[in-house]
Amino acid sequence: MKIEYLKEFVVLAKYLNFSTAAEHLYISQPVLSRHIAALENELRVKLLHRNTQKVSLTEAGVLFNQRVQILLQKYNDLCEEVRLKEQGFDAELRIGLPYYCMDYYMGQVPIRFATEHPNIMLTYINGHPDQLVDLLIMDKLDVLLIAYASYHDTEGLVLHDLFDEQLIVLFPMNHPLAGRKSVTLSDLAQETFLAMESNIALSVWKYLQDLCLKNGFEPQGLIKFKHLESAIIALQNNQGIIVEGHNLYSLRQEGLSAVPLEGEGCFRRVSIVHKRDSTNPALPLLINKFKDIISSGR
Repeated sequence: MKIEYLKEFVVLAKYLNFSTAAEHLYISQPVLSRHIAALENELRVKLLHRNTQKVSLTEAGVLFNQRVQILLQKYNDLCEEVRLKEQGFDAELRIGLPYYCMDYYMGQVPIRFATEHPNIMLTYINGHPDQLVDLLIMDKLDVLLIAYASYHDTEGLVLHDLFDEQLIVLFPMNHPLAGRKSVTLSDLAQETFLAMESNIALSVWKYLQDLCLKNGFEPQGLIKFKHLESAIIALQNNQGIIVEGHNLYSLRQEGLSAVPLEGEGCFRRVSIVHKRDSTNPALPLLINKFKDIISSGR
């Protein structure tokens, strides 16, 4: 029984459509059909009800799908364990980080952690916040560092507060406020804001709106972009400003002016996030190392 056939069956069971499943598997529909038929022949069990319009799982197919997913997870875990042993490691922590956040969020943690736990491999995956949350939920990450405008928990996830990150405002270099030592929210009353089109970015925008209202004005407007890079191009073209975390301060070297935003509430909380049911033994070690470094002055 081929592992690939089992993986293909799980994808087909998810979409219940040969064409869609084949597309996600990057194989042709006839090839997928042959593989599933071969699987049924080997098992001597019918896994699918087929007709010209739809596909559905038989009772045996439902059971097989449930158990095969467990089997594949154990197989993947075993392959990963063998790979790590070959490289001299006992465990791996896959850490998700938003773009531009590695140095500011991680600080001295990687160096000190590697010194104290040389048998644990730290690997890093960068992405947009929503993508990272999805990867965490799908068990493709063990932990992620992420900034929220205010603390909130999500079902199935645990958040450990680390530190408060000051908000900054990115201006084009020819903006009247560019180069100032700091600005306040009232300085931004006539500005158009640029932001990412994501659940987390929009939660930050809602938090920012509330701060503006507390300071006596409503923001002029918001232009949303799918990618930070697109928002930065719009910023350089004087279409608006970006309010983000201090981690983007490095972008001042790319022809932009990064100015701290001063005032009550002008920060967002950075948390380390993991699944509530995580069993990775290295996870508590990483969390404790973060807390140790932060408590000693970060």
